[in-house]
Formats: sequence, C-alpha cells, structure tokens
Amino acid sequence: MKGLIMDYPLTTTTILNYARSAFADKKLISYLPDGSRHEYTYGQLYKRCCQLANAMRNKLGITKGDMVGTFAWNHYQHVELYYGIPGIGAVCHTINIRLSSQQIEFIINHAEDKVIFVDATLVPLLEKIAPKLETVEKFIIINAPKGFTTTLPNTIHYEDLIGEQLDTIAWPELQENDASGMCYTSGTTGMPKGVLYSHRSTYLHAMTILTPNAGNYSNRDVILLIVPQFHVMAWGFPYMCLLTGSDMVMPSLHLKPNAIIRILESEHINKANGVPSIWRGIYEEMKKNPPKKKLALEEYLVGGSALSASLIENFEKDFGIKGVQAWGMTETSPLGTASRLQKKTRKP
Repeated sequence: MKGLIMDYPLTTTTILNYARSAFADKKLISYLPDGSRHEYTYGQLYKRCCQLANAMRNKLGITKGDMVGTFAWNHYQHVELYYGIPGIGAVCHTINIRLSSQQIEFIINHAEDKVIFVDATLVPLLEKIAPKLETVEKFIIINAPKGFTTTLPNTIHYEDLIGEQLDTIAWPELQENDASGMCYTSGTTGMPKGVLYSHRSTYLHAMTILTPNAGNYSNRDVILLIVPQFHVMAWGFPYMCLLTGSDMVMPSLHLKPNAIIRILESEHINKANGVPSIWRGIYEEMKKNPPKKKLALEEYLVGGSALSASLIENFEKDFGIKGVQAWGMTETSPLGTASRLQKKTRKP
C-alpha cells in the first residue's frame, strides 16, 4: 500500500520556481571582476534564467543530457547557469580554474562539453588549450569589457546570447534522478575523476545544509559565498540560498582579506563560507587593522581542510564571530557533516 500524499520531483527548477513565488524580492549581489557592484532580485534572476534556457535551446542547440561547461568566478551570471542549464535537462559542468592546463584539457574532453561559458578574465587559460578541445562547439564570454578580443573560436558574448530571448519558459518535466551537475575531483590520486550529481541529490543536499545542526540558514541571513562556484558547486549554497530566501553576495575574483572585509562591512554580511586560508587571512588582517565598527558577521562555515581549534576560539574571543567546521568530498555533493566547537571541547 502506498501513501496518498501528493509529491513532486525534487529538481533545481523546483527550487527556482519556489524562490520566484516566495522570495522574489530577495537580493543577489555581485562584485564583478571589473570592480563594479551588481544587484538584482530573485524575481529578476528567474526571468534571466528563462532567457538563458531559451537561448541555449534556440541558439546553441543544447538538448537534454548535453554537457555544458562553466569556467567562471562567483557572480550572478554563474548562478543563472546553475539553474538555466539543468532546467532544460542539460548538465552543468563546473570546471576548476585552479587545475593545471593538462588537467583542464583532460576534464573538458572527458566530459565531452558541447559549450563552455567562460569569464573574460579567464579566457587566456582556455586559449592555451583550445586547439586540443575535441567536442567544444562554442565559447560564451561573460563580463567581456569593451574592445575585448580573443583567439578562441566561435565566441558569443553572454548578454548578446540571452538579450532578445523571452523571459518566460515552459520548463520541461524532468525526473529527479536525472543528472543536473558535474564536478571533477582535484586529482590528488591521478587525473581528476568526474562526479555526476542528480537533481534529487542537489535538492536534498541544499535542504540538509540549511538545518540548525549544519549551517542554520534562513531568510533573515545575508550570506557571502567565498567558496568558488567553479568547484563542488560552491558547496551547494546557490541552491540553498534560494530555498531559504537568504540574500546572496558574490565576490568574484575579489578574494584578498581586505577586499573580503570591505564586502563584509558594506553588505552587512552575517554569515559566510570559505576555506581555512581565507579565514586565517581575514583574522590576521582584522587583528592588524581592526574594523572601525563591529562586523555584522556572526558565523562562518569553513571546509576543505581543518581550521585549528585555537583560531576558531580566537576569532570568537577577539571579534565575537563563531566558526563551524565542515567536512566533505566531491563525491558527497560535497558537504558530509558539520560541527561546532562544543563547550566540553573548549580549552578552559
């Protein structure tokens, strides 16, 4: 006997539709590579995702199951790709810009990417290997400055691609076990290995990390996503933020401690994520040049490797900012567990 409660497929499009109806006025703020600040709402994000999806179908010939690569920083266009690509049944393949040219070439060919969306500042990395890429038909350039030129073949500028497309779409019905995203490991044991995420795993992962025992996120939060979108799907935060209605702030390539601190101050960030080197740098900069006003930052999530217990304690003692240590792997979507420093483990 089966239950009679209605159900629906757990897909990334379900998340996007929910954000449009429940959190249309929440904000996505990006500090773009050229230093400019861009802001729009989740309602506007939805419309541009529709334009992108229509463009991929109508102009690029992307169909269900096609691999679409992204080679980009954290910003609003990359979030649009996180939803627009899987929304039409294709697979969003985020390519790690930190890998070697040999590894990047291998990953793109192994995944059989049909199209790659690339930030203008990262184009030189692909120009080196473009002649060796076997399946890529077009390169879509994001955030290209005026007069931008490249040796990449078959290029289209992102805004030109989506500009004349309809901002509505009849999203296809997808199965929740269809592939939605792909990420390759860092290649610590041989060449990088691909991990294929499903819509269901992505949805459930986003629900898991918002829980009180993990990140404890809600629509009251303004979250800075320092963890890169080009690896392990930015720990699932671009999906989680739309589920919770948290405001989302993206730093793109502005990752030096003083730049991050300026964003923390100006956007009144109360939660953030990042790897240990980021938080060590921020702590040292704040000790050297204390902020004039107390930051709104209450808590940060750290992963990739362990941050020392002493630094977590000092961050809280000196600045009142709590740390949450996370662990995961590419194969776990990626967050597997999270832990706060408990009273019984603190030094007296």
